[in-house]
Amino acid sequence: MRRLVLGCGVLVLGCARGPGGAEHGGGSSTGADSSGGPPIGDTTTDAGSDGGSTGASGTAGTGVDGDSSDSGSDSGGPIDAGLRYDEVAQKSAHNSYQRLEAPIDLLVYHRVRSLELDIHVGKTLQPTQAGSWYVYHQDVLDDETWCTHLDDCLDAITAFTHAVPEHEVTTLWIDLKDDWDETHDPAALDAALEAAFGSALVDGAELREGCNGASTVQAAVGPDGCGWPTLASLRGRVLVVLTGGAAVLRAYHDDDPEHRRALVAPELDGLGDAEQWPQTVVFNYPVERLDAAAGAADAGFITRVWGIADADQWQAARNAGVHHLGTDNVNAEVDPWARTHDDDGWPFACRASCEPTVVAEGAVLGMTVDSGDVWGSDDSGFFVHDDRSGAPAGVWTAFASSANSHVEPFAKACIMARVSLASDSPYFAVCRPADDEPLRVQWRADFGDDSTAVEDDIVAPDTVDPPAAAFLRLTIDDEGLCATGEGSLDGDAWVEIASHCFAAPLALQGLAAASHDAGELRLLFGDVRLDGGRPRGSADFEHAAPLGGGQAIVFDGVMP
Repeated sequence: MRRLVLGCGVLVLGCARGPGGAEHGGGSSTGADSSGGPPIGDTTTDAGSDGGSTGASGTAGTGVDGDSSDSGSDSGGPIDAGLRYDEVAQKSAHNSYQRLEAPIDLLVYHRVRSLELDIHVGKTLQPTQAGSWYVYHQDVLDDETWCTHLDDCLDAITAFTHAVPEHEVTTLWIDLKDDWDETHDPAALDAALEAAFGSALVDGAELREGCNGASTVQAAVGPDGCGWPTLASLRGRVLVVLTGGAAVLRAYHDDDPEHRRALVAPELDGLGDAEQWPQTVVFNYPVERLDAAAGAADAGFITRVWGIADADQWQAARNAGVHHLGTDNVNAEVDPWARTHDDDGWPFACRASCEPTVVAEGAVLGMTVDSGDVWGSDDSGFFVHDDRSGAPAGVWTAFASSANSHVEPFAKACIMARVSLASDSPYFAVCRPADDEPLRVQWRADFGDDSTAVEDDIVAPDTVDPPAAAFLRLTIDDEGLCATGEGSLDGDAWVEIASHCFAAPLALQGLAAASHDAGELRLLFGDVRLDGGRPRGSADFEHAAPLGGGQAIVFDGVMP
């Protein structure tokens, strides 16, 4: 992994890079000029043989870690080829729609690859719509949700799968809270899944076909089957599993099983009942029935346990060999016990003796920033950028991800353009705040002026919560004088938030981060592109520089 430590002084530790700025590889850099800041790729002369160094700000630097054997491409080329889906355990975000964290932050920042939605046919004071389900836990009393309808939730997940096409396999658990009816039947649910995920869906037919056309899913990937596909072969894919009462699951399981797009996961009274569900190998249990889940896992079935509330229950579930550990304690920075990802961000933990291997999301760039704020008349933050003085016109796009819970709300990740690196310089930025705030565009019109901000939730009513929007776009005109900031839920459909024109060109363009006086804070940028080109990593930027008193570690991947 490429790692840069930069502070108020000039300290850059360089390394080679691969295509798209992935974890390793080669490349050149552009030298510094009077306005661009230090060039990425230089190495300080006082760096020791261990790759470490101390810069002018007194911040200890860390050199290149890892070796070239785990090089990835900008698509996160799979190196987990030998591991199968059933050989790993993973954190499962219980009632994912009700978490403090937005879907993209669960998936990117918190390394979750197992989500859950509860769906209902109707909702108090809301119209019932054919083929559409509402998402909430309990009507009226407990109906908070990130996304109002199933389609909205699926779109949020699809936005991630499109932005990170080589993501590790994602498992989506859908809890059926109501019976089927004429306008909400298995075919309608399958149609919604097909519309969202298309060929990315892993279904029973594919599993059967992968085992010489086995007659049932149990015959294909059950205890005596051919084995689950590898994690590498499932990259970019989504497996949907339905939970709920036995009757509603039975109706789905038995209705045209050759063409169903999801598996079902009943709670078994006893392991011998598994033979009554030949088209599934997945079973779902409350934490109170951990012993039953352990028996199913030991027999060779996929298991999920939900309701894990503390470290002891978590460890007991891990010891029992449970595959999906369902918990409300999603943020491992707050609850360190609730974690399966490793220090490099691989989302899974080996259930037995497998060797964990890592490939972070392709073209994710991170900053662990310690600064004041980009705001007022004087900025404090960190800025990774190009000097585009000769050709300032361009369109920058990216998505931003943060902890999105238990974090300073007005810390921010931005696409930014500035006149200079002076802390009071004119600038224009489109930003995602770190928690519970909508996208915003902000700017400083002239040197020393106060900043102006426009916030816009950009989303239609009764779809998703505004803070779930994470995609940013910054457009600079031909002369570099006028800028437009837009936001998006999916990186495809854009909504303008604000624009402004300046007296001097906004030649310095790139990514900015600020922790808003909250100490060190990790912020992530994904699928960073200029004019629709290939995704960028840190080595694709010419310069990295502090704004005001800010300092940061800049790294490729999701972990520093």
